[in-house]
Amino acid sequence: MCKAETKTCKCGAKTAVLHFGNNVLPENIVKELYCPICSSGIDFNDETMIMDNGWVIDMEVEGARLFAHEFPAEPEAVTPEFIFDNGFCSWVGYTPTDHYDSLKEKEAIIELAKTDRKRYFEEMKNWSNDRVKKLADAGWRKAKLAS
Repeated sequence: MCKAETKTCKCGAKTAVLHFGNNVLPENIVKELYCPICSSGIDFNDETMIMDNGWVIDMEVEGARLFAHEFPAEPEAVTPEFIFDNGFCSWVGYTPTDHYDSLKEKEAIIELAKTDRKRYFEEMKNWSNDRVKKLADAGWRKAKLAS
């Protein structure tokens, strides 16, 4: 079981959908979310923050360590990177807005399912592979890990 939460960044300009894998961490593990606009003025703390393509998630890492018994790691190994890269608190999909963006991108391909199922499956596979490469090339952390 997993949960997702939509959060607004500090400046209020953008939103992101965060995924909390296996319901291990509570949503309040995220102290603050910064979009590329509002992240430019922060003092980045690599002990509590992770940056992904200009977006910054500031996490309550000490609080997360209280849940270390749920992780495949010792408490001192629980870092923002560990939390994000293992899906305990990361984007739904590859980017902060992937939840919505991927649906829009798939709409045209989904229409093929009604007329040409074989081509539909080929197009979905190609779209998925090409999309991960495109997002990895654009610098998105989860896409780089997936490729």
